Amino acid sequence: MFPSLRSRLITLIGIGTTALFLVGSIATSLIFESSLWSEFDSALFDRARNLGQLIEQEEHGLSFEWLEGVGLPSPIWAEREVLTVWSDGKMLEVLPPKATPINVPLISGPRAFDIRLDDGTRARAIEFRFAPRIVIEGDVEQQKLLVQPKVSLMFARSTSDIQSAISVLRWTLAGVGLLGVFGTLGMSWFVVGIGLLPIQSATQRIGAIRAGTLSERLQDIESQPQELRPLLTTINQLLGRLEQAFARERSFSADVAHELRTPLAGLRAQFELALARTRSSEDYVQTIRKCLEITIQTGAIVESLLETTRNAKVTHAMESVPLRVLIVDLLKESASIISIRHLEVDNQVPTHLAINTDQQSLTIILRNVLQNAVSHSDVHSSVEISTSEVNLGCLIVVSNRASTFPVDDIDKVFDRFWRADPSRHETGCHSGLGLSLCQRLAQRCGANLEASCDGGVFRMKIFVPF
Repeated sequence: MFPSLRSRLITLIGIGTTALFLVGSIATSLIFESSLWSEFDSALFDRARNLGQLIEQEEHGLSFEWLEGVGLPSPIWAEREVLTVWSDGKMLEVLPPKATPINVPLISGPRAFDIRLDDGTRARAIEFRFAPRIVIEGDVEQQKLLVQPKVSLMFARSTSDIQSAISVLRWTLAGVGLLGVFGTLGMSWFVVGIGLLPIQSATQRIGAIRAGTLSERLQDIESQPQELRPLLTTINQLLGRLEQAFARERSFSADVAHELRTPLAGLRAQFELALARTRSSEDYVQTIRKCLEITIQTGAIVESLLETTRNAKVTHAMESVPLRVLIVDLLKESASIISIRHLEVDNQVPTHLAINTDQQSLTIILRNVLQNAVSHSDVHSSVEISTSEVNLGCLIVVSNRASTFPVDDIDKVFDRFWRADPSRHETGCHSGLGLSLCQRLAQRCGANLEASCDGGVFRMKIFVPF
């Protein structure tokens, strides 16, 4: 909806400013209009009371002072005011004479109400009840016996002036409000632009970082606005993770190149040696066998790389895995190595034990761990496999004698292409990626791998949650 942060901020500021001016203008207009109407009604009442002073009670009835003399001016403004005098339900006088009398339900007390004059203009009227002054020559007792009539004076005045004033007030407030809104938007455009300068600067610095300059970081974070600091800190952390990831990939590529170069160089040497001179068929068969061993080793490296990539993307369902049956099947795959190295395998896993986990991942993990154990265990030693229940999970421990293992390098066993003795190639099928792959698979299915070496015994602990 909003193409930029600036437009979003300006729009929100505009909405807020418009609402503020609108509420302020309405409140101001209502206050001033109420005051104007209150003053108008007060003036209207005072005018009606003054007109009431011109009505007197005489012996023969009510008299109106404006009718007693010839040529006296009318007490009202004929074009904008109307006066009607009522007494005991009878209309006694109306001014101007041709005006429509103001006839409203008579209720006690002065009140103001809206009417329309004969020409259609709006007017406001006031009803004023009073007892006229008694003007009778005679004794006081006679005056007391005189019954005073109840007089109701209806006086109306056109509201065109006050309506015009209210209209001017409203238009003035509307104009001031619009000018205020547009002025605020214009000022906000520049202010917001200045406020967004740190973001633009950070964007330019981030855009200048390339794959070869991932070591660069955004500097002077503390001098940036407080709202921008968490973002810049997170970007620096992301750059750090990217740098580490790129470094690992470069190291991985270099390791792969090194590992593949060795068997390829071996193949080339065997072929060149075989072609150097004519040899017997037995020599050729021996050369082919050596090349086959090198090919198997190279295939193991490639297969491990494919397995690492494949299992990083695929998610498998959880299922119940009979652990002892799985370990027995995996040990059969290494039966030839066990026989050649004269090893004894002590499988202590209970027959009934089953684990609810990712079977494919667990199979790969146990295959690599068991092959590693039988391949690098001391000759004429034993491999022990045991289990125990700990912390709502199953702990699988694979132990083997490894008297020549460098204890100081125990933290390196999960590194890619690491070998305790690079010169050892007992089977010719280990790629150096097995335990690294196992660690990644264990993390994916919630398991945990831990290696230790104590007293010449190498132990690989695999914790699998139930």
